[in-house]
Amino acid sequence: MELRHLRYVVATARNGSFSAAGHELNVHQPIISKRIRELEDELGVPLFDRSTSGARLTPVGEEFAVSARRIIEDIEQLRHRAKASGSGRWGRVVVGFYKSLSSGALRAALRDFRNQYSDIEVELIETPFIDVAAGVLSGAIDTAIVLGDVVRGEAFDFVPLWSENLVVALPQDHPLVERSVIYWPDLKGERFLISYHDPGPDIHAILLRHLAAPSDHPDIMTRRLSRESILSEVASGQGIALQSESAVGLSSLGVVFRPLHSGSGATRLGYMAYWKPDNQNPALKTFIDTIKRQS
Repeated sequence: MELRHLRYVVATARNGSFSAAGHELNVHQPIISKRIRELEDELGVPLFDRSTSGARLTPVGEEFAVSARRIIEDIEQLRHRAKASGSGRWGRVVVGFYKSLSSGALRAALRDFRNQYSDIEVELIETPFIDVAAGVLSGAIDTAIVLGDVVRGEAFDFVPLWSENLVVALPQDHPLVERSVIYWPDLKGERFLISYHDPGPDIHAILLRHLAAPSDHPDIMTRRLSRESILSEVASGQGIALQSESAVGLSSLGVVFRPLHSGSGATRLGYMAYWKPDNQNPALKTFIDTIKRQS
């Protein structure tokens, strides 16, 4: 029994005659008739009642034709998926990120990608940066979305994505609340609260870059707290915090957000996607190309 035998049975059942099935399949009628007869001999049961008016399924043939249609449909679906997978239109991509990126631009990019490529499953893994990097290296994660300038070296390919404004989270009674824009020199002498969790270490590096001097060092307190808990500490007057603009929606926590500028304009956080160059997942290329265009 071969796939063509099943196709001949289904076509004959649909058309009601061997000649009409042959016309549909572009196969000579005697071949259709011969192959179905071979199949009946193999099965030991007749599938069609033959007459001068055509060919009609027997009760056994009706059951056989139903199963044959299902098999043909399954094979066509497998063929379609194989082609789609090879072209990056079907499959699965695993994306690693850390918690601070769970809202904002990444969320919008994921929503748009899923709407455009509904046959590609996107599995999200929220984990600290060190685990994200290990996952990409091991192949457990296809691509990671992180703050820019975090990853360097020949082990990864990467592409810059979107960027977000950096904002200052202040207690509601802080004197700087009166200003519409805050500049880096305004933050001298402040106590900064940052999270031990990602991207706290990156925020720490940004603070040192802008505020550290040979005779001066910013007062930075690192806490094992989530972003929301850090902002609650800010609200209670324990210090101030730097956040990406996606945190502005958390103003109900009792803090006030103000944009942070340098002399050249708004201070921004850039993000990037990175992956191993030898990753052969076609869906990964589709994902990278799509979010790059959206950035």
